[in-house]
Amino acid sequence: MLLQRSAPLLGGVPQAVGRYFSGNGDRVSIADVDEGKVRDLLGLERAPGIPYQGFPIGKPIGSMSYDRLDPATAEFTRFSLQQIYFPGITDLLAQATDTPATSWFGVRKKEMRARWPSWLSVLAMTEDDNEGVFGPPPPTGSSTRVATSLCLSTLSYRPTANTLRGWAAADAEARAVLERDGLARVRPWSENAAGSVSAHPLASCRMGDDPATSALDERGELRGHPGLFVTDGSAVPTSLCVNPSLTIAALAERACPGIVESTAETGVRARYGAPAPR
Repeated sequence: MLLQRSAPLLGGVPQAVGRYFSGNGDRVSIADVDEGKVRDLLGLERAPGIPYQGFPIGKPIGSMSYDRLDPATAEFTRFSLQQIYFPGITDLLAQATDTPATSWFGVRKKEMRARWPSWLSVLAMTEDDNEGVFGPPPPTGSSTRVATSLCLSTLSYRPTANTLRGWAAADAEARAVLERDGLARVRPWSENAAGSVSAHPLASCRMGDDPATSALDERGELRGHPGLFVTDGSAVPTSLCVNPSLTIAALAERACPGIVESTAETGVRARYGAPAPR
């Protein structure tokens, strides 16, 4: 969006800027865990009379517990699953019924929320189709405020059949693991309240070989604008199916020699490298 807003001052930007956004295929589900099954099937007891009730305990991300990332398998069937803790927002978006219009609120939802300590949230990161597109930037900021705590983004994201295929595969695997022997009931997040939700926004100014579909070249430099590099998550070409922070950092480091070379060409003294941490 920063580049979109700067386009008039830059004399234009590549057509791929603001396009091909990826949400890293993020798909969150809530497992409504049966405490009795935890005791009977797993023989666990966290405290006397409490087999599980562990949802609010621990770190936001416990582990990458399961993956289907075999490169030999078909595209849009590969994904990873991990336990993740999202307090607050899970209360709203967890579906209590299979009826879309009432899946995230109502009596059934209140009953489900009463069992909140016995939930377990699972994040699937799947392959997606880079279908997100940012519209013209708002007059100020990155969104338009329509109420005290509500903002309207310019991002349009309508999952394609390929993305839905990836989500369905991840949903099926989560159910196969967590609903075995009745241990839990898996409820994907509702998209009716907030649309598609992602914790890992990627691409929209991605690097690649094709100028028609990638705003950056292989060095991370904006096409047609020497010396202008992009090194945040928007440079990542597509969904990674894993947490992207290390990849973002690696791409930023990869761009550093080009940044130093470009700086030196302008006559500014620069060198690549940093002192090792003490």
